[in-house]
Amino acid sequence: MSRFQKIFLRNPLNGATHVAGFGKHRAWDDHIDDIGMATETLVLAKQHLYSEGIASQLASGAWDQIEKSHHAIEFAHRFVWSRDEQSIVGAIWASADRKGRTRFPMAACIQADRNGPAATRTFLNVIEQLCSSCKAAQTKEEVRNSFERARAEASNQMFLSSGFYSSEPNTKVREDQTLPALVALSVGLNARGGRGSGKGGQSKYFRLPTISKEVIENLEFWSVYLARQHNLDWPYLIIAPVAKSWIDLIVGEPVSNDFYCLKADETTVPVVSAKVEDAWTRRLEAEARDYLQKPRIVPSPIRQTRRSWWSKFLGQ
Repeated sequence: MSRFQKIFLRNPLNGATHVAGFGKHRAWDDHIDDIGMATETLVLAKQHLYSEGIASQLASGAWDQIEKSHHAIEFAHRFVWSRDEQSIVGAIWASADRKGRTRFPMAACIQADRNGPAATRTFLNVIEQLCSSCKAAQTKEEVRNSFERARAEASNQMFLSSGFYSSEPNTKVREDQTLPALVALSVGLNARGGRGSGKGGQSKYFRLPTISKEVIENLEFWSVYLARQHNLDWPYLIIAPVAKSWIDLIVGEPVSNDFYCLKADETTVPVVSAKVEDAWTRRLEAEARDYLQKPRIVPSPIRQTRRSWWSKFLGQ
């Protein structure tokens, strides 16, 4: 069992919230001094997303080709990384250091004892405010003060918020676009073998359609679907680029190439879809349609006995 599998999003937070930041900012000559990296989960999050993910894509030149072909997007993403009843909600945005180097972004995130949908609803506005404050900040002190204010606000929101609510989007979900993607996701999660087995440090990647112009509704919609899968034993990371028509989903322990999606538009990486061809996929389609048609209630934050989420798809 890898350290990620054992530790990630399983820290004993005891109701505390942790606000962290890393990346580039114009108040620093190079990468900023890490802010608030108080848990091993946050350290692992930075390692996989930034030190290995973004850095490896830049070092390999993987993004150079899509930039030359004008199919690259800017860093402007919001994400929720969740496992069971603990999550990280965060943002990634284009930034630069004092020397004007712009290849690396900046990121900020909040870790708390909330499942993915509840964490998104509770903390995304705090992250948005922190993002705006960091962009406006001119000095290291101003950046650190922004994080201090975010810590206070996150703690306050944690105290005031409930982990149980309806997550119905204001936008009507288009079944013709979303249903094939839900079926493809179910089929993909059930696939055995290969890189996507979800075991031993491996992952599954999906590009899925948005259901709304609002980032929070997209994160909630897909997070509720995943959170309903019997208290997931594997973390899922949903990344929503701002004002785009897709979200990216990574299930399991990411590998560096999973983060190619951060700069790739829908021409380079298309949305998944699946055809309903047999009894098995018809059953998956019926389950997906049931999810679309019934009220989507966020699961209770009360911890239950863990049961492998793969068992739903493997018939165990």
